[in-house]
Amino acid sequence: MRPFDVLVASHGPVAASLLAAAEMICGSASRAAAVSLEPGDSPESFGERLTSVLDPQRPTLILTDLNGGTPHNVACALARRVAAIRCIAGVNLGLVIEAITSDEELDDALVERLVTAAREAVVDASPSVA
Repeated sequence: MRPFDVLVASHGPVAASLLAAAEMICGSASRAAAVSLEPGDSPESFGERLTSVLDPQRPTLILTDLNGGTPHNVACALARRVAAIRCIAGVNLGLVIEAITSDEELDDALVERLVTAAREAVVDASPSVA
């Protein structure tokens, strides 16, 4: 079992869709959840929903869609108060898959590896023009 929880947080349904797609590829992901910022949400109401799915007894990796966006800012504020929470911005499907299939401890080395994997998943796949 993965030694940490994974929480995907986004504007709108992106988080739930990414988690569902990762589970379609990898199978059911235990200890993983998605929280969406909905129209009309305040940072406070989003923060309450985010906090409600956290297990304070377990380390948690929060993957957010946009650096500087409300889901990311709220997650980072939470991480400043709870040392066992780590945040990565710029979530993509490859990152979700890497995170939910990891069996490593949630530490600096794992976060660095996950960020590298997410960056490497973004490539220019355009055909070469000769």
